[in-house]
Amino acid sequence: MDVVLTAALAFSLSQILLNVLLFLRSRRGWSVQSGLYAVFLLAVTGYLLTPVVTSPGLSMLFEALQTLVPGTFWLFSASLFEERFRLRSWQMGLVALTVLLPLLGNLLAMADVEAPRMFFWTLPQSLEFVIMGLALWSVVRFWREDLVESRRDLRLWFCGILGLYILVLLLMRELIFPGEVWLLVWQYIFVAGMLMVTNGLLLEMKTGLFHPEADRRVSASGISAGPAVPRVPVVPDGSAVLDDAVAGHSNRACSEVVPQEGGNRPPANADEFQPVVARDVDVAGAGGLEPVPEALLQQLTQLMEHERVYRQMGLTIGQLAASLSLPEYRLRKVINAGLGYRNFNDFLNTYRIREASERLADPLKPDEAILNIALDTGYRSLSSFNKAFKEAFGQTPTEYRQGQLRR
Repeated sequence: MDVVLTAALAFSLSQILLNVLLFLRSRRGWSVQSGLYAVFLLAVTGYLLTPVVTSPGLSMLFEALQTLVPGTFWLFSASLFEERFRLRSWQMGLVALTVLLPLLGNLLAMADVEAPRMFFWTLPQSLEFVIMGLALWSVVRFWREDLVESRRDLRLWFCGILGLYILVLLLMRELIFPGEVWLLVWQYIFVAGMLMVTNGLLLEMKTGLFHPEADRRVSASGISAGPAVPRVPVVPDGSAVLDDAVAGHSNRACSEVVPQEGGNRPPANADEFQPVVARDVDVAGAGGLEPVPEALLQQLTQLMEHERVYRQMGLTIGQLAASLSLPEYRLRKVINAGLGYRNFNDFLNTYRIREASERLADPLKPDEAILNIALDTGYRSLSSFNKAFKEAFGQTPTEYRQGQLRR
């Protein structure tokens, strides 16, 4: 075996081992996301071992594993960046086709049975390109709405660059330079570099790769980084502004958004549509992030509560930042660190759904068209409003109105 190839494979496998150790350190219990990443590492290991093995059986096994790389990368990227990711059967089926069809074709070839190349090899290769397109789409989708800075960095440096590399490698291996000896060696050198960069990210982000949390100044809580359903942070006196968020090493107490008892139970009415409260916690020793001045939170609340800028259809974080004379990155920190939201659309939906629920429950307007309410509160269509409303309340706007008016 070529010395350069041997060195590249050995270094890559050592990086895989380090990656596994960092992965085990960073995860907080098994989840769908961590499981997908583990399978992705297994697939990359199969890819690295394919040129080493000589046994036909092992060679077939590792080739099957390496065909999992595009699919598991796609699913892991989706789980990382989609707020409410669910692993769906059609996704697993699509990935399974890219693995099982070539495997079955190889088994038929070993048994001297003619296997149609178009069906057993060309089709799954084409599906791999589709899958990588879906992976890159999951990386760029909702880029502007993402409020978690660490996750925004991951979109570019981890999934964006790595995804492009996998796509380019597929093109070169399957279409442009199939069977070229130089590519057999150099592809593993680049993979070694990618793995080293990935390990650097894991070292830098520590526990932030898997379920990256909101960038809070208070780290002692066990709360989630963002609401599972839209919710409005309130202080005990009923106002919608959080108390002054203090700097990391202050010994003062600050208000922190925490779930009420009952978890993510859908609220029964508009009055209950605030399933988080503020409590005082000790922030001594919490660290690192800039303080969010109370004045900024008050300005933001003024725009949302009184001027109701959320009614503007298609409102972007850039437009809202311009209204506050703030750069976008600063507003992201205010909403993420000050209020605990991970996604800008969730932040907007909090106010939109709250107003909509109040109007639906108004006994003086029992016949107001739901479409009008949806458009007035900033939604582009009735379907998008229905989806957001059902996520928040667990029932459709019509069902909610009927239940409220029967009271």
